[in-house]
Amino acid sequence: MNDGERTNYVYEFTYSSAPGLREIFQCKYVSPSEALTRFKKILSLTESPFDFKIHVSDATMGEESSFQVKGGSIEEMFAKFKVFLETSTGCTFEEVIETSEVGFDETRLESMSNYEKMQVIIYASFKHGKFSSLDVAEIYEDSFSENLPKSTASTYLARMWNNNKGHLERYGNRSGYTYRLKTEIKQVLRETERAEELLAAIQMQVRD
Repeated sequence: MNDGERTNYVYEFTYSSAPGLREIFQCKYVSPSEALTRFKKILSLTESPFDFKIHVSDATMGEESSFQVKGGSIEEMFAKFKVFLETSTGCTFEEVIETSEVGFDETRLESMSNYEKMQVIIYASFKHGKFSSLDVAEIYEDSFSENLPKSTASTYLARMWNNNKGHLERYGNRSGYTYRLKTEIKQVLRETERAEELLAAIQMQVRD
């Protein structure tokens, strides 16, 4: 589903933008991905993370579902609403690392999940040719001074491949898969450029 594709979904966000100030934001007929993007913008404008509620309805089928989060960080709220939208709409969001920040600090490194770190490794280190889970695990350990089990790397690679809907192509069979980045896709090229800068900053941070 493309972000600009019209859907039957109506989304309503009810939230506290400040203590005692209740607001409602509604968007109609956009994709779950676009709704999530708009919700993230709302989160970024709030003074602090208060309680949020999202209501999703299908204008054609008449189906409705809602979810509420009270307290927690903005990152936690975003992650929970993302899961809710995936569950209620059946949409699968492609996980893409966010590397647009200027500069890098230790807090950013600590907040990155192992999956995000592995994405950085793949985008930055494997622009050309095929690679295996072992290749990824070795560069991961060298870059972060952390062990990444080959089985975990295999699981993450399968997630990025996503039945050929992700940014990777897969070759071989269960006894030994290899992968290749779809560098013909513009978004992949953008991610490789960002990841190269981010990995360089991470490596400097790890080595200091």
